[in-house]
Amino acid sequence: MIKVYVDTSVFGGCFDAEFEEWSNRLIEEFKAGFKVLVISDLTLKELEGAP
Repeated sequence: MIKVYVDTSVFGGCFDAEFEEWSNRLIEEFKAGFKVLVISDLTLKELEGAP
């Protein structure tokens, strides 16, 4: 199984026209179980305050 480390830019890319195709595809691969999401405590903390 492929493990992929992500930071806030991946999640932000879901809302950016330039990157949304790739970011959303990666999120779907996590949801489908094709890849394993690896995320730091710092990134989680940064996302807590996101809209």
